[in-house]
Amino acid sequence: MIKLFATRVIISLTATIICFGCSTTDYWALHPIYENLGETPPQLRQILSDSYRKNEIYRDYNTKMIAAGLFRSEDYRQFLNDSLKSSYQLDEAASLEISLEHKQQFANQFDFLLMIYSGSNKKINFGKKDSLWQAQLYDDDGDKVVPMEIQKIKNTDQERLLLGRYLKDLDRWIEVFKISFPKLNKLTTGVKLGPKPFKLEITSLEGRLEFSWEDSKKFY
Repeated sequence: MIKLFATRVIISLTATIICFGCSTTDYWALHPIYENLGETPPQLRQILSDSYRKNEIYRDYNTKMIAAGLFRSEDYRQFLNDSLKSSYQLDEAASLEISLEHKQQFANQFDFLLMIYSGSNKKINFGKKDSLWQAQLYDDDGDKVVPMEIQKIKNTDQERLLLGRYLKDLDRWIEVFKISFPKLNKLTTGVKLGPKPFKLEITSLEGRLEFSWEDSKKFY
């Protein structure tokens, strides 16, 4: 009986030691966004399948960085507009204004939402010239394009709140950025699409992550 009790005590103490320090960041590392979806509308599920990419860096069994890139395609923008109109009961004039803004953005720039868990509680200083955090895009011709704007998205942003309904682990530990690159609208200028996939490359102190999209037509 004494031996059995001692065994139970050891098991209990071991479990306590193992669990000490657990956090939602560890949970996100084990269950990254988009692998943990709830009841997602079929339209959004297809959009995420086409536009969403994820990658991670592990070293010595430790999570150093996990990131997800979401290309803001025409389909995604339309879903966003329809959802905001429904959620915030926007009238036709306000909805049309948002829709026209999205059309103009899509015609002139490549926009991505970048969601990052950096492996620590340190803030990510994207967008600064002297920062170790940098982003670059390789287009369908293989040409390198540098960002024209990097914007930190607040936790209260309407788009982030909308995605948070379906990307269950998009919590306060995750930093979200909108990255915009200049775009030549090839469809309106008659320029032929290139044969190469679009690649978004992110570099940091921990290393480099890459997201790739094979279907270049989605970008135009």
